[in-house]
Amino acid sequence: MNEGQLFRKLRKDRGLSLEQVADEMNSVSFISKFEKGNSNISMHRLERLLQNINVSFEEFLYLRELDNVPNLNQTLKVLRGYLTSDFYFSLAEIMETISNINEIGFKEGIKRMQTFKANMNPKISWQKFVSIYCDICIYTYKSNLDESDELETGTVMKEINYLSKPIVSYLYKVEDWGVFEVLLFRMFFFSFTAEQVSHLLKIAISRTKKEARLQVMANLKIDVLFSAFSYFVNFRYEKEAEETLEIARGLLKNERDLTNSTCLLFYEGWFTIVFRDMEKGLQSCYQSISIFKILDQPELESRFQLFLKNILKNKEEPDSYYMFV
Repeated sequence: MNEGQLFRKLRKDRGLSLEQVADEMNSVSFISKFEKGNSNISMHRLERLLQNINVSFEEFLYLRELDNVPNLNQTLKVLRGYLTSDFYFSLAEIMETISNINEIGFKEGIKRMQTFKANMNPKISWQKFVSIYCDICIYTYKSNLDESDELETGTVMKEINYLSKPIVSYLYKVEDWGVFEVLLFRMFFFSFTAEQVSHLLKIAISRTKKEARLQVMANLKIDVLFSAFSYFVNFRYEKEAEETLEIARGLLKNERDLTNSTCLLFYEGWFTIVFRDMEKGLQSCYQSISIFKILDQPELESRFQLFLKNILKNKEEPDSYYMFV
């Protein structure tokens, strides 16, 4: 369904005639042609038409993509983002594979990443970045399959940091970050050095002020903070981990975001387990898991139970077992 057909459906659903929708900017004749696909329309004129049928631009984009992408709602669950970008949908598909890597296995993960990369055009900037991400995933999966003692963790991290250099260069040079840049940072943070993560995290917070109240941006910034925290705590950067939690706490205060506030409680417990007191940390983690149970969120309850299991493994084997979020 194209834009004109969708507009016609929305108009008729509301019992509005062409005459009722027309105004000095959009005539009856023009609207009729637009609905039939015989006329292009500027964003300004489309925005006026949508106002005349009491539909927001955001709703229109959502309904258009819902028609074009049958699994849109599942995609939005995998990665909260925006609705008009091929980059977003490609990334969500990749994230789906990553989240299921334990079920599908590393060999299948390598095949899928190779397929994703084969479909990318490196001459298009976002596709070049996705290709680099696929290369890093392929290298990481192969490292996990390597049963020899030759590949040490330090060697693996050094190689993926080298592969991600173009991303670091790009993020440093962008003056005002949008959702695209925050997503890039969210994707690649695990491949950066601690110094790069710490510096880029500060840049991400300062250079997203123009879009700070955009809901998508607000959600992504919290995701980025939690991800950066997991990086710092994995590699035992206590000061940076604590500072990251403080930033997240400030952003969430009085925002009525119960989900992320509960996640924050869990991550504070994680911090306490690693750097302070095991029993007190476990208490905070169990409290957050109990909240998810009370609120009837079985997926989150199960996910954070798994997180806790992995956190305890990292506590015992900090040099050989990591838990990123």
